[in-house]
Amino acid sequence: QLFLFRTVTFHPPHNFTQCTTRGSFPQPWHETLYNMLGFACLFLLPLLIMVCCYARILLEISRRMGSSLFSSRDVSLRRSQNNIPRARLRTLKMSLVIVSSFILCWTPYYLLGLWYWFCPRAMEKRVSPALTHILFIFGLFNACLDPITYGLFTIPLPRGWGCPCGPPPEPQPPSPATGSFHCSASS
Repeated sequence: QLFLFRTVTFHPPHNFTQCTTRGSFPQPWHETLYNMLGFACLFLLPLLIMVCCYARILLEISRRMGSSLFSSRDVSLRRSQNNIPRARLRTLKMSLVIVSSFILCWTPYYLLGLWYWFCPRAMEKRVSPALTHILFIFGLFNACLDPITYGLFTIPLPRGWGCPCGPPPEPQPPSPATGSFHCSASS
C-alpha cells in the first residue's frame, strides 16, 4: 500500500486531491493480481476464519455436552434447566447472524469489484458510480452490525422487547438462606 498509493491533484474544474493507485501498475494484469490478492485477504480469508472459529466453538459445546466433564448430577441439573442446549442454540444463531451479515454486506461490493477487474468497460457502462459507492458503504456497515449483534445475543433485554436469541430467562425461586428472590438483570 505504501508504495502503490500516491496523491494525485486534478485541477479542472476544481482543485481536487485524491489518494489513488492510478498509474502505479506497469501492466493491467498487475492491478488485477493486486485486487485479487486484496479480495482473498479482505473477504475470503476472514470468511474462512470466521466459519472455522464458529464451527470449532459449536463443536466444543457439543463435545462438552456429551463428555464426562460433568458429573451425572450436574448433567441432569443442567439438562433439566436446559442451559447447555440453550447456550448452544444461542451460539449457533449468533454465529449464523455474524457470518451472514458479513456475506450480505460485503458480497455485492466484491462481486462488483470482480466484474470491474475483469471487464471494466462493460461494468462502467452499466453501473453508476453512485451505486459503487453505496455498495462500498454497505460493506463498511458490517463493522457497525457486529457490536449490535453481540449485544443482542449477550445483553439481557427487558421483558416484552423481544430478543432474537430466544425468550428471557425465568426468575429463580427464593433462596432458602435469605428468602429473597434472585432475578435476572432483565427483570
